[in-house]
Amino acid sequence: MVCQGNICRSPMAEGLFLHELKKQTSLVSVSSAGLTALVGYPADQHAKQVMLKQGIDISAHQARQLDPTLVSQHELILAMTDSHCRSIEKKFLSAKGKTFLLGQWNDEEIEDPYGQAYEKFERVFHKIQCAWQHWKIRIIPECQQGIV
Repeated sequence: MVCQGNICRSPMAEGLFLHELKKQTSLVSVSSAGLTALVGYPADQHAKQVMLKQGIDISAHQARQLDPTLVSQHELILAMTDSHCRSIEKKFLSAKGKTFLLGQWNDEEIEDPYGQAYEKFERVFHKIQCAWQHWKIRIIPECQQGIV
């Protein structure tokens, strides 16, 4: 999961996907990073609160920068905006063919809620949750077969 600073959207997406995938399989790794990460920073307070309301604790999250090692370790990279996808593929040639828009199945970018009200974070979470509904039917069968 990739966003800009790795303190709002991508930690929320990482938390949700990991929470849901662990119900199905232990054969998967989910992580998040930022294109211009606020390295070492915790997840935004509103992001933590929204996730806790869903029963998902992301309080241990620390922002990190997307780097070649992370790109090579993952078979699927989901980004919040088309611009993020283009930046990732331009910066990391090995990301081509495995980088996709998180909201691609309903052609929707996940806007940055940084610095905005709690309600904006809730709306962002619901978009991430909607994206999960589309991705899970593609990810879970592959995880269970050991492909991902």
